[in-house]
Amino acid sequence: MAKYRSLLLGCGPRAREHVDVYREIPNMEMVACCDLIEDRREEFRSTFGIPEAYDDYEKALAEVQPDVVHAVTQPARRVWEAECAAAAGVKAVILEKPMAVMPSEIVALDEIQQRTGMEMIVNCQRRYFPQFRDGVIRDIVAEKIGDLYFVRASAKGNSMSMGPHMMDLLMLFLDEAQPESVWAMGYDIVEEGYQAYHRSPERLLAEYWFPNDVRVIFDCDADCLGTPGEESFWMHLHFDFLGSNGRLYLTQNKGYWYQSEGMAEPEHGESSWDSQGLAGQRDFTAAVAEALDGGKPHLNRFEVGKAAFNALIGAQQSIYEGRRIDFPHTFTDEQWTELREELKADQARGTRLHRS
Repeated sequence: MAKYRSLLLGCGPRAREHVDVYREIPNMEMVACCDLIEDRREEFRSTFGIPEAYDDYEKALAEVQPDVVHAVTQPARRVWEAECAAAAGVKAVILEKPMAVMPSEIVALDEIQQRTGMEMIVNCQRRYFPQFRDGVIRDIVAEKIGDLYFVRASAKGNSMSMGPHMMDLLMLFLDEAQPESVWAMGYDIVEEGYQAYHRSPERLLAEYWFPNDVRVIFDCDADCLGTPGEESFWMHLHFDFLGSNGRLYLTQNKGYWYQSEGMAEPEHGESSWDSQGLAGQRDFTAAVAEALDGGKPHLNRFEVGKAAFNALIGAQQSIYEGRRIDFPHTFTDEQWTELREELKADQARGTRLHRS
């Protein structure tokens, strides 16, 4: 069994979980970290016993020659980070979500993957929570509640913050089905804090048409229903599934339950970021080595992440065009920029553009 050498790019708060799980992965080793801020990278090197620390990504790649790169950076330079890694012979890059923000970025990442064969894996680690990885929720949706006809998916935060996690899980629960069309409305642009990098209309409500006439209401909005009683917007993630003879209710940190016709009581199960998050990150990371060894394909491989991104960006095209659009989307960077400018101008006037 090979032992894979890893480089951490970006030593911010989110990176701690990326590194912490290495203690439990015997065939992977974090050999270097890289960050522009000296105090942060030195703190990581000391805290986690990382042998080397760099302030230059390309120099770190050349000197360390890692097999795996964790890109735990803001999502503005994903294409450059991936291109540098591929040129250095890296076997796999773990990209924090969102893996892209603008339409052209996913096209460029696709080209790198096709040209070089380097694995690119988006860090939607919830797929490795047991109830998701082992197909429990998918099986309930497919077999326990009759013919599925409606889903409500709800998360606070915009469609490029919790939206990628929510769309990723939705597609997993629907056996990797992809939407056929979308109609959406949206308003408000925020360019402070994390929203300066996770760029999307701050409030987005979309209706997706999936195969077999499954209808999905997809809500990414600070005012959405979210998870009852949850304070942190990062923890708001909620699904309702309605079938012809049953219902599934799934909400982060509150568990899940389903009940179908003939059941006297609902059946309950665990779904918790607080208790499952670190193990999910560990299993997600270990699965990278397994895939590189020729084992099971990673659950968050590039084509899965690309499908989720394209579904999300298609909703923005619908807002821009003011109509239901069919997939594959044809949204361009120029239209993406124009939409943001129109929404900002509308916001400055104190009105809201819903484009319906």
